[in-house]
Amino acid sequence: MNFFLLLLTILPFMISCNGKEKVDLSKLNLNEPIEKVINFNNDLLVGVETVEYPFCLLLEVKNSEKYSFEDIDLKGQKIIFQINSEKLKTDSIARFGGGHIDLIPIKNENELKNNLKIFNAENKIYGIRIEMKTPSLKSGILKKIELKYGKGSKNPNTDNGLYWNVKKENKYIFFAPDYDRLIVLNNTNLSKTCYWDTFNGLIDFGECDSEKYTQELVKNSIKPEDVKNKPIIKVDNNWSINGLILGKSNEEDFEKSETNKNFERMEEINGGTGDINQIIYQKDYYDFYFYLSANKINPENKKDNIIKGYAINNFKKVEISFENGLKAGMKFNDVVKLFDKKLIIDYEDLKFANYIEIKNMPYKVTLNFDENMLFSGMYVK
Repeated sequence: MNFFLLLLTILPFMISCNGKEKVDLSKLNLNEPIEKVINFNNDLLVGVETVEYPFCLLLEVKNSEKYSFEDIDLKGQKIIFQINSEKLKTDSIARFGGGHIDLIPIKNENELKNNLKIFNAENKIYGIRIEMKTPSLKSGILKKIELKYGKGSKNPNTDNGLYWNVKKENKYIFFAPDYDRLIVLNNTNLSKTCYWDTFNGLIDFGECDSEKYTQELVKNSIKPEDVKNKPIIKVDNNWSINGLILGKSNEEDFEKSETNKNFERMEEINGGTGDINQIIYQKDYYDFYFYLSANKINPENKKDNIIKGYAINNFKKVEISFENGLKAGMKFNDVVKLFDKKLIIDYEDLKFANYIEIKNMPYKVTLNFDENMLFSGMYVK
């Protein structure tokens, strides 16, 4: 065997051993097994993050040198893979609005499989979301896409967004520079007339029935009109709830309170260390959740497990009142008028949003709005 043939034989092995081989995300069919597109040596997080997209499971890769797009190096950019999950097609679990993040680290194949099982998720990807932090990266990626697919269609919902419906490849491409994202999806099992996420808004590919589309996204939801014995909730001017004070009331206080009826206690475990990240009391039927910090030394000491937040995801499933003038079902613009502009995070960007974030140090209050921009849920943490 001459030297050239020998080199060709061992080169792939050398590249693999040195960890230099990159995955060109533009070349993926977006139906690959998850293990084929990730490396467990990277920082991996899996779970729900409704800032990105609420009706599927997300697998986030941070600080990786593994990826490129049309030969453009993506080192330093966050990569997110979308995974179909039937369990998350419900507002009861995933429709927290714009501010809910529930991602946990995974270190190995077993932890991945366990999380896929929890969410009834497939073991393959159907989409990618690529972070684009810099103007040069945005312009470089856009040139590559336009060279391959031509000029995109203007996204009417954002200032600079574009999209492509690549029918011959069964792909949707969404260039969302206002939110530092490129999104590419295999649309084989997606709607061919509508698309929605928080960064693109509702896209009509032609004959889009938005009501029917929304119903399909949350097809496994409990209908609010079928909910009985709704919890009674009173939110005070400091955003504490039913007398339970954020940052002060502990797990023992919660257990003794009138609010604690039929809540399920869960512990969120750090897959790498085995430590308890937080304690969650959940009432899935009512979309009602409390989040508590866990004592690092003795999490069974309930006096030291402090309430740090809560979520009420669908006001139609509870009886809720506010001391500060808010009312369930209020219009977006009417809610904005209730607060000082200085307290609203990214006030100038509200025209793009379906949620409002309010400073309430050390907490952040997220007010969520439905497809009609009516006040429909909230998250405090």
